Amino acid sequence: MAESENLLNLQRSVDAALKKRTDPDDFLRHVDSVLGGRLEDALKEKYKEIEELHEVESGQSDHFTAIHYTGIDVVVSMLQNIAAGNEDSLRMYDSVHLNDPAEGNYIASNLPKEYAWLKKKDVSHAYIASFITPDSQEKAEDASNNLVFWRTYGKEGEGCSLSFRIRSDRLRMVRYGSKAVKDTVRILKPVLDLLGPLTNIPEQNLCEKVRETLGKIVWNSLERFSYLYKSDAYSYENECRIVLAGTDVDKNKIRFELQSGTGSPAYIRHYYADKRLATTKLLVSGSRITLGPCMAYPGNMLYCLKTILETIKEKTRKDGPEIKVSRIPYRKY
Repeated sequence: MAESENLLNLQRSVDAALKKRTDPDDFLRHVDSVLGGRLEDALKEKYKEIEELHEVESGQSDHFTAIHYTGIDVVVSMLQNIAAGNEDSLRMYDSVHLNDPAEGNYIASNLPKEYAWLKKKDVSHAYIASFITPDSQEKAEDASNNLVFWRTYGKEGEGCSLSFRIRSDRLRMVRYGSKAVKDTVRILKPVLDLLGPLTNIPEQNLCEKVRETLGKIVWNSLERFSYLYKSDAYSYENECRIVLAGTDVDKNKIRFELQSGTGSPAYIRHYYADKRLATTKLLVSGSRITLGPCMAYPGNMLYCLKTILETIKEKTRKDGPEIKVSRIPYRKY
């Protein structure tokens, strides 16, 4: 198979860089600018192949049921915004506070030895919306009221789960385990192998600088995919995501909120609102809100939500989601 023009251009830039090693400053400028741009182009050419690995199987329909666990305060805020006539959407939270401490680094931690120079990943964060995507309606019922998910993602049972229909082409499937990494590395191999002569030059100081520069370019280019790989330990989640790299969002639309818990210091989370997740299109008739098994005063919360939904119906003439209360016997303490 003939090499693409982008790969040929990258090869030419690598060859040109090697000839500049006698002038370290000129060499590094070439790597950072000319070669860097051609490396980005070669990696972008691989996006489609990688995305195909993460396509969601939707069966007969282009929509299917997705489950999203969140805090009840978030849901009340979204519904109140709808009732007030304002736009709102599910929040895509920053990747900094995810449960899995290895988030975003699973590929980097499982690379073959020949790409050891890529091990250190130091890039910006991403914004993520996560969903459980059961493959049948029966499993959807179980997934929206699951004790493991309540404890992990549903605020220890004090939050809620949202169940709604969503377009499958908006989501990307999370892949688990080392095989998933191998499949992706196989796609990237033609690009990464071209960089070998640069990442293994004998001048140690120069080599370290080149590896750092090229590593940042690679990981920044692949950031949209980095959060689609997790350990086999999380495979039970059957998770899909919408991921936006920090460099791909409109900074004027980033919002910040103060969060705190009993006995823990307060901290700031930031989130991004994406129109693809507009609540007016998701929290409609046929969708469902399930209140967690440890919800304080569930009867009062039911009253509050139903009151807000009645206001929304009066304005939009459309039915909203069904509301249920989890009956799983569970105590937080």
